[in-house]
Amino acid sequence: MAVYFDHRVEAPDSSGAAVLVSWHSSVCVLAVGSVNASSGGCVDLYLQQGEHVELCHVERGFSPSLLQWHPTKPLLAVGWETGETILLSHPSGEHTPLPNNTHTACITVLEWSSNGSRLVTGDQAGVMAVWRVDARGKLQGSPLIKHDYSKPLTCCIFRPTAPAEDVAMLARAAVSGDESALDMFNWKKSNKGAVFALGSQEGLAFYISAADGSVYSVDEQVRSVALLSVESAVQKMWYSKRRAVLAVVTESLLLSQFSVGPEGFTQEISKVKLSSRGGQHTDIVWTENGLLITASGEQHIRLWDVELDDHYALSLDESLGFEKGELLNCVSFCISKQVLAAGTSMGRVALWHMVTVSDQKGDTKTQWKLQTPAEVEGNISQLQWGSSSHLLAVCSSNSSCVVILSEHVMCSHYSQQMAAVQLTPTQLSLANFNSNTHITFHTDTHIRAVQVTKDMVAVWNGKYITVYEPSGQTLHSTGSFQCESAALALHDENIYTIEPNRVQIRTPQGTVKQLLVFSEVEGNPTLLSVCGSYLAVGTDTSHVRVFNLTRREAKPLGVTKNLCDLIPDLGALRSVKCNASGSQLSVLVTQVNGRPDNKVYFYDIELDTLSYFDFFTGRPESSLALSDDSQRTRCEGELAARCPVSQFWDENEPRLFVCETVPVNSDLLRSSQSQTEKEDVMVVTFFVTQEHGLLLQDSQPKPATLLSLLALDTPYYYYICKLGEVGDQGQAVSTPADAPQVPSAPQMVVRRALRDFVGLESCEKQTRDAMLNFSFYLTIGDMDEAFKAIKLIKRYMYSCTHILPTRAMRFISV
Repeated sequence: MAVYFDHRVEAPDSSGAAVLVSWHSSVCVLAVGSVNASSGGCVDLYLQQGEHVELCHVERGFSPSLLQWHPTKPLLAVGWETGETILLSHPSGEHTPLPNNTHTACITVLEWSSNGSRLVTGDQAGVMAVWRVDARGKLQGSPLIKHDYSKPLTCCIFRPTAPAEDVAMLARAAVSGDESALDMFNWKKSNKGAVFALGSQEGLAFYISAADGSVYSVDEQVRSVALLSVESAVQKMWYSKRRAVLAVVTESLLLSQFSVGPEGFTQEISKVKLSSRGGQHTDIVWTENGLLITASGEQHIRLWDVELDDHYALSLDESLGFEKGELLNCVSFCISKQVLAAGTSMGRVALWHMVTVSDQKGDTKTQWKLQTPAEVEGNISQLQWGSSSHLLAVCSSNSSCVVILSEHVMCSHYSQQMAAVQLTPTQLSLANFNSNTHITFHTDTHIRAVQVTKDMVAVWNGKYITVYEPSGQTLHSTGSFQCESAALALHDENIYTIEPNRVQIRTPQGTVKQLLVFSEVEGNPTLLSVCGSYLAVGTDTSHVRVFNLTRREAKPLGVTKNLCDLIPDLGALRSVKCNASGSQLSVLVTQVNGRPDNKVYFYDIELDTLSYFDFFTGRPESSLALSDDSQRTRCEGELAARCPVSQFWDENEPRLFVCETVPVNSDLLRSSQSQTEKEDVMVVTFFVTQEHGLLLQDSQPKPATLLSLLALDTPYYYYICKLGEVGDQGQAVSTPADAPQVPSAPQMVVRRALRDFVGLESCEKQTRDAMLNFSFYLTIGDMDEAFKAIKLIKRYMYSCTHILPTRAMRFISV
């Protein structure tokens, strides 16, 4: 469940219709080129929420023709229709023009080498120049070469280095005086300190094409030779390093593939005519693995897998909100998210998520799953994914405004029988399970975080926190204050926010009542979580601490613990939660290599000890013995080769812990938890105690109709369900006949009884505690204590008119 917030760029009055958009590959900054019919053209830079960078504004009396970011530095190459080319620096706004008279015609080629030490420029008249750029991003004088091909140049790609071109060869060439090799060493030193990896040097050879279909090869010494020729102007090129194959697509949509030999010898190996809608511009995208994607104003987009020689099409689905006859104009593919975006004629952005699945024979197959569209205005003409994989720039042909879509995982929270789930950027579904009511609430701003208690709902939009109180079938605001805290938590009448090196305890009106200070070594708080009357805090230096909130002022429990001392290869904290008594802290982490750790860690605050359960092996830490052989076999069978993605402690029972896990090769490990409905998700429940360690209580697949786990509050698991698919409540909810109902409000949270509480959902606290004790003692194998607990449960059973089978009843019958 993800939603896209739309941010319109704050364009200056002098800018006109946007014609070019380009994201930097690693910095969240967007370049926009626009044309004003009366004043000419301009280029502006914007941040991820559309804020204009005032110093980075360049105007000319003519139109910009190309934008190309440096691969690592915030340096933009801008080509204009008169041939002028400048380098624009962010955020200073400093711009350096290339020497005059290098180009006198419209710039048609701008291409950086992989590390940015070379820049290739080309124009409509056929003039090509190659420039050297130093490690600081400064242009080095005259071009290395200036060559006139006497025909318009169309595109350029740098050729990746071959694996055989290793570091030793590069070093020998540098020592012998090869300036190109020396430049590559200098660039490696400027990028992370000079540790060379085999085959990781920068390739300086490239291919450049012309309007007559000619393709030329330019080597590291900038010597140009004719390589091949095709029937018409080249529109796109792609080079397969693995196969040493150059693929070329012409303006007439003829796809040709050529094998390229070591001496520049080429041989055509295939030629195919790509299908398209006649007379329409075709937008073409190559992916790194050789997938060619085209959109040409049809009702579908076409995909050609050049490596596998396979092709197919993707269409829209009216059931997801698209209209009949809606056309697809442009495409953009996000490598890190494996998401394909396509812009439509109706102002919608179609999003396909690429999933690789394996059949029983072990063969892999690619599937594309269409998502609910994001909507903007106008006929979308350009799309580009941003440096941060959750950013997408959208440009419409009949609108002068560029929109930045920012992906946000829909937020949710549960506490004290209140649940909130985000439906849209400004809409919440609220459920009160005490009164069995569900309402839909609209806010005035985008919702980036939400927290609830039985008496309060707090919403954060990134800049302000607004507090609401439930009142019947609606909510009314009781306060709003400015706060840029990225983490938020509630307890009683207090709001917990963060700022550098401290946690702020505020009133609902924003007044700071207390500060919980962390030292510079302990770091900046980034994670907050409340369970019962305890607050868990995690920092950006992987320190954790728990605070007791039962008194007037929050008091720390134990000391601040540095988990880097206890967890090898710890990169960062993903999630920090404490139990209802504040005695145990559970932690999910990311490793140094950026991958999620397969373990869930448990820190005992009183004993100052760390234990874990490893979902890769399906075993706990060796010091924590499983209760019996059957449980060990079950763990290793069901829970092996998995990774935890979310975790929760029971709201009131400090021994009970649950987490969601997915297979280790799951796409979830590269994306948000909102995609759990696509995977083999297992919900695993443990008892965690000092005396007996970590004990598996239950494991079960997540129901297919539900999205993800929201909370554990005995006797129920609380799940977020798909909109419009509440499903059969069955045994999950006991609904009073006279409870007020609001049919129009979508029910986004459903309850499912824990295995041992099926039939006992409405029992009183004494029986519930006895049932938990029975379950615990049965898990550890203490039959005497289990029999004691069963007496209370048995008394309750006989007082009920209808009881479903439970483990307790079967235990009694035995």
